[in-house]
Amino acid sequence: MHICIINEYFYPDNAGGTGTVLSDLVRSLREKFNDIEVDVVTSNNLYRQQSVPLPAYEEWNGVRIFRLATPRPNGLSPALRLGANLLFCLYALTKLMRLGKYDAVLVGTAPPMVAMCAQFLKWLKGTPFVYIVYDLEPDRSVTMKMLSESHPAAQVFRASQKRWLHSAAKVVVLGRCMQERLGKAYALPPEKVEVIPIGSDPEDIVPRSRQTRFREKHGINGFVVLYSGNFGRYHNFDTVLNAATLLARSKSSILFVLVGDGAQKEHIAHRIASEKIGSVRMFPFVSKEDYADLLATADVSLVTLEPGMEGLCVPSKFYSILASGRPTIAAVSPVSEVARVIDEAQCGVHFAQDSADDMVRVLSTLADNPGEVDRLGKNARAVLQEKYSTGHLALLYHATLLEAVQAGQSDRSRSAELETLSGKG
Repeated sequence: MHICIINEYFYPDNAGGTGTVLSDLVRSLREKFNDIEVDVVTSNNLYRQQSVPLPAYEEWNGVRIFRLATPRPNGLSPALRLGANLLFCLYALTKLMRLGKYDAVLVGTAPPMVAMCAQFLKWLKGTPFVYIVYDLEPDRSVTMKMLSESHPAAQVFRASQKRWLHSAAKVVVLGRCMQERLGKAYALPPEKVEVIPIGSDPEDIVPRSRQTRFREKHGINGFVVLYSGNFGRYHNFDTVLNAATLLARSKSSILFVLVGDGAQKEHIAHRIASEKIGSVRMFPFVSKEDYADLLATADVSLVTLEPGMEGLCVPSKFYSILASGRPTIAAVSPVSEVARVIDEAQCGVHFAQDSADDMVRVLSTLADNPGEVDRLGKNARAVLQEKYSTGHLALLYHATLLEAVQAGQSDRSRSAELETLSGKG
């Protein structure tokens, strides 16, 4: 089985995002299966870093990587970003046409319209494709009021999205809430969709002592509530800051540690400074080598999502938290994938997204009950190893790719039969 992955970011990108996720997936597939060959068409950009010299062609773990010299979209205006994304898609399709035939193509949502390349390839060569929906556009932008429902761009994108979803041999989503959303919004039948979470590697991240290098370096003590990841627009930080303000009056030992960067960074920093919220400290991203140490710093770790975002994305950090053996404290909808796993595995607590009072109640209770924190943390590690390890998820992806290849073979057989019958007629 010879497949090609098209995604804007890939190895050596290790700072999170789809590039890191797909690199880990490919590594697991190559380790577990001898029947799979992988090519990757990507850009020469990195997700969180400025451009660095990367070769146009590289072999990594037996994978052929073809890198395209395209503009880095981060930091551009919406119009220029769209142009950069479309340019990547055009270059990727051109490269695919030169690389020969594949049994299947796998695409994600970086950039959001990259499935267009796979659909064109299906039309031109009959190559089936698997479509991984990491973030559902334009639905996410509309929900976050970055784009109006009636805007022509939203309507064109929605029509295109429906075509890509229905053209795919298989659609992979990160959670059950996403599967349900696709059924309602795009009339996508459940049997066409596979739910395969992002997961985490239980060997890369293991439970560790709370006495970490990060605590020592920054003089951190007490009960640590950790948030690590993007300070993105669809994460609810005002509830976190409101809860920190309330807790400072009654639980001075609770410290919120926010590690990351993103669109809300200045807003968060401004509130901390102007309101003198001393129980919250901000830090930049740590390196991949220090990430497990950072996660071990936590007594509990936070996951947040704005109302309405359930079914549009699933926070990947959740699975790293499970691997670290720490409870998840989640301000999410009860129908979100995170809330469902928490309920099923008893590995944390979730509550209303905009309720600082609920967050205060949960954290106060856990800070006074270390035994319960340990119990929830052990459950978290157990469910990660049972259901969400990268090795286990590689098995699901391999089966999904095989189904896509078989679907493509069936389609080609039917086409050949129709051509034969037409010729006889």
